[in-house]
Amino acid sequence: MQLSFIPTTDGSEIRQRLERLLVPGSLLDAALERRIERLSSEFACYAASYPLPLWAPGLAVSNEMRGATEALFPLERPRAVLELILRRGCRFAPLLSGSYLHNAASWLDLLQKLPSRLEAADPAPALRRLAQDGAEREAFLFALMLPQHFGGGFDRYPDQYRWLADWLRENATRAGAGIRVLDAACGSGEGAYQAAQLVADVGLGRGSVLHGSTLEEIELFAAAHLYFPHARERQRQYRARVGGLVPGETGPALEFYQDRVDTAPQREPYDLVLCNGLLGGPLLHEPEQLRDAFAGLAARLAPGGLLLAADRFHAGWHLRVPREALIARMRDAGLLPVEVTEGIAGKKVA
Repeated sequence: MQLSFIPTTDGSEIRQRLERLLVPGSLLDAALERRIERLSSEFACYAASYPLPLWAPGLAVSNEMRGATEALFPLERPRAVLELILRRGCRFAPLLSGSYLHNAASWLDLLQKLPSRLEAADPAPALRRLAQDGAEREAFLFALMLPQHFGGGFDRYPDQYRWLADWLRENATRAGAGIRVLDAACGSGEGAYQAAQLVADVGLGRGSVLHGSTLEEIELFAAAHLYFPHARERQRQYRARVGGLVPGETGPALEFYQDRVDTAPQREPYDLVLCNGLLGGPLLHEPEQLRDAFAGLAARLAPGGLLLAADRFHAGWHLRVPREALIARMRDAGLLPVEVTEGIAGKKVA
């Protein structure tokens, strides 16, 4: 069943909804305790034979440290127990393969990425804490799936936003009662709320709909609830920025739902689809992937609808797939290229 949420910041409602996703309370049992103890013994052997300084917050990790650690205490050992705890704590199958658990080169690198959550070189205390404490587990999972640099943040595409504001003003009269907008692959939702604000600013808020969609459950939850238990200051700033858009009194009707851009649409077509930070970047750049993604995005557009896509995600999409190649894929999907000031755009003509 497709997971979806109407945005809210009500604390009691958030807790109820979280229970649809996460298992509360302790997960620690005898079998898991034995695995943690065995891992702690393995770490003690590593620490006794490791010829370099043990990790502590702030340590500058060298390739020599990284190589020696991977040889004596391979990341796969603590990762297996971490994954076991996190998967037990979820009522869904978390996409851990795209996280630091699989992207880190060694245990030291994982510690460097999550120092406030792991705290010490010996993984046993953190693993035991995560197994026993549902709130700690929740914060760790959100930190793992929503690192600050990972596509989040407002104002990432200023030229696109300015162009879109002009386009919305030009089309406000033709839109009549409202407009349907989708922010596909919306991540933690900042771009969706910025688009909602633009729609409200041109006077289309009341009759319009704005949806955000993403494949990953934790991203979805964070976006719909402006919720970052691992980063309270980020949460505070986010909620202050969004202001009156939640619960939708001044802007378009908002909803966030789980979806893949490369599948057939399950909602009514949209007049405008945004897809920033995905196409041609590190997460989606193979020819077959791009073909399916553009086909799926085109299918989500109503006739005459517009697709906008830009990407400053990680190294930047232009380093993986040239702009001309993306435009060619867009044409193949039946979209007529439109000149824009940032990224690419295409109009559905049929």
